[in-house]
Amino acid sequence: MPVVELCVDRSLVCPNFDGYKLSFDPVPVLEQQIECEPLHLLPHQDQYSLLHVEVFGRHNHLFADPWQRHCSYYINVRHQLMQCLYDPQSGHSLGQRVVYTIDYRDQGDGYQHLSGDYNYSVSFISERFCVICDGMTSYHLLDTGDRSRPGQQAWERITRTPVNHTSEYRGFVLYDARLDVVQERKQISLLAGHVARRDKSLARERVQVHYMDLTWARWTQSPASGEWSYSVCQRLETTGSVLYCAFEPRAESLIIASNREVQTPEQRRESDEAEAVAPTPADPPVPPVVQVQNGDQAHYRWTQTTENVHIRFEVPTNASKDDFNVSCTSNFVEVKHLDEVLFTGQLYARLNEDFTTWTLEAEGLEGLEVTLSKDVREHWPRLLPQEEDGGEAAAPLPIPNLEDPIEECDLGLADEDVKMVRFNLPKGCITHTIFLGSNPLLFTATLRPGFPAAFATRQGVDASLWLQKYQPSRPDEWGVRHEGQLHAFGYVQASKEMRKYTACCPDLEYVAICETFRHVLVYWPRHDSAGGLRKRNGPPVTVGKQNLITIDHRLGEILGISTANNVITVITKRALLHLQV
Repeated sequence: MPVVELCVDRSLVCPNFDGYKLSFDPVPVLEQQIECEPLHLLPHQDQYSLLHVEVFGRHNHLFADPWQRHCSYYINVRHQLMQCLYDPQSGHSLGQRVVYTIDYRDQGDGYQHLSGDYNYSVSFISERFCVICDGMTSYHLLDTGDRSRPGQQAWERITRTPVNHTSEYRGFVLYDARLDVVQERKQISLLAGHVARRDKSLARERVQVHYMDLTWARWTQSPASGEWSYSVCQRLETTGSVLYCAFEPRAESLIIASNREVQTPEQRRESDEAEAVAPTPADPPVPPVVQVQNGDQAHYRWTQTTENVHIRFEVPTNASKDDFNVSCTSNFVEVKHLDEVLFTGQLYARLNEDFTTWTLEAEGLEGLEVTLSKDVREHWPRLLPQEEDGGEAAAPLPIPNLEDPIEECDLGLADEDVKMVRFNLPKGCITHTIFLGSNPLLFTATLRPGFPAAFATRQGVDASLWLQKYQPSRPDEWGVRHEGQLHAFGYVQASKEMRKYTACCPDLEYVAICETFRHVLVYWPRHDSAGGLRKRNGPPVTVGKQNLITIDHRLGEILGISTANNVITVITKRALLHLQV
């Protein structure tokens, strides 16, 4: 299986970027009161898994039109699709109007969602077509007319169909929709997800597992009659988070990023059966015991940096610092606990005994740590000059140079392995993989109408945006290209623990972070050159700009955001806001 590398375009990287400067320039805010609140459904008490939290908590209730970026939409509690217009020429809001009312009485549900239903999802797939997933069981395909023309256009429903005729699931979220013309036929590809639960048999027990069930389907229009036919093409499953999901052009393949394996139901069943009959794992082998010069057993482990050696010892839980005695010379160390010698002997190389320290850390295993300073900065292949067989080797360095500062966000997520895979429908398998490491994607964004969504990854302290590369003449080849760079935004987003939404401008002029209440933070990576400031004996310094916009707490929770050139549209529980950035 080919592995695709993320090749950074060095011309997009700014090595002299020196952070963001808080700007006190006022940001005009146009506020419109909402007559009818946006529909905001919360999970049921039975929907308690992490996947449910992500589906409901990350849902953006404000839907942008990629062909008309200054126009946004939301659905209110009356199930009306509301259009929010903004005139970039005059800088004024043109108000809101109802463009379509979703009628689903033919499903026997009246006007009320059932407890546990998902929120509406809306996707604009062309200048004339729009797809709505009602959060229950169905898709709605709408003809919107030419939305670029001024004046009111009549929106009409073309067809409605269940997401999956054979499924008993209720509650779907639309991840992606795409319109292509294949062999002179219009084809709309759809991908919806439902958080399901199943029983899984292990060697010793039976457990319940939540997973994301993905349904890949298509609408195809007949050239003769103009009728639309619907069919389910493929189902996929993953127990991990769906971090990115988008069709490639022509929709022969689907790109998914997750922190768990993506499988077909058949592959998952084979894997579960193999785990059920697998033998019970034996207890792990006891590690070899290290012998020191006095013949006692030494329960210790050592690590090193270019400057120091760290030796950690197992100590009794009731030990105190007065029970230990550590003596050190230029090439000899002895560690005692009361009358027991924990370690004694000559080390691999010389030490600077003046900088030897020791601390008694948390009670229990590895509670005593002795830090020895190397006389010469070098890597030690072993701790003792003639280390006996079975001696413990030093653990590998976590980063190449420990003199560089390291933040918690640099370490990524424990036990996480994020991968982006390309599932090809004709072949029925995964054909390409991108290994993204332990850091999840920062956000996704639609930069151009009709193109797959871009995704942002952490590259050092920056955020790099990537777009799919597709060549129709060579469909077996696939990759991504570096589209843009948001300087230092990797660190910026990691520091915003209260963030709810992250969105960037289509031309990457700015990126915005929305919190759940009150605050919107806007970052401009390409602001100015810091007034000609430069580092000593270095090039000029580039500084970005940061704006902090505070929203009245009485407007309620922030429910959605959309971005365009020079304006950010934010919807709250009680108001619609245009931030003129």
